[in-house]
Amino acid sequence: MTARLRRLILFTPLFLFAAIPQQPREAEKDTTAILQANYLYNIAKLVEWKDQDMRTGNFVIGVIGSANLYQELIKQYSTRTIGKQPIEVRKLPRSPEVERCHILFVGRSDLALLPEIYKRMQDQPTMVITEYAGALEDGAIVNFVKVDNLLKYEMSMKNAQKHRLVMGLTLKNLAHRVEE
Repeated sequence: MTARLRRLILFTPLFLFAAIPQQPREAEKDTTAILQANYLYNIAKLVEWKDQDMRTGNFVIGVIGSANLYQELIKQYSTRTIGKQPIEVRKLPRSPEVERCHILFVGRSDLALLPEIYKRMQDQPTMVITEYAGALEDGAIVNFVKVDNLLKYEMSMKNAQKHRLVMGLTLKNLAHRVEE
C-alpha cells in the first residue's frame, strides 16, 4: 500500500464527518413555563367562580409578561375547556389596566405593575397568579415558588374569598403552603 493511499484511507473519514451538516439542536424547552402552564390549567379546574357572569362565555387566561408561558398555554391548552367554557389565552399589554379574565398571570418581569393591578382587581372575580416572594401578602391568590429546586405553589384563602372564588380541597391539599 502506498503512502498516498494510506493517507487517503486515514483522513477520508474525517472529511466525511466534517462535511455532514450538523443537525440544528432543538431549542431548549422552558420547563418552568411548561410546569406553570400545567399548574394554571389544573388550578382552574379546581376553583369555582361564584360570580354568575364568569360562568358563561370563554374561560379567559390573561398573561402579562412571560412570553414562554403564553406560548405554552396556547400550545397545550387553548383547545381545551374548563367545565363547559372553552379556554381563551390572551397576551395582555404591559399595563395595569387589565381586561376581564378569570386568571391573570403577571410574570416576574412586570412586578412593578402589580400594586396598581391589585388595586384595580380588588373587587373583580379574577384570580391573580404571580411568582415572587411576599406575593400573597400583597394580594395574589396563587404564587409560584421554588422549593428544593422544584416548582410549587402557595395560595391565600383570604384573598380568594375577597375575589369570590372557592378553592377546592384538592387544590389546598396539593399546595406547598396555604395562608388562611
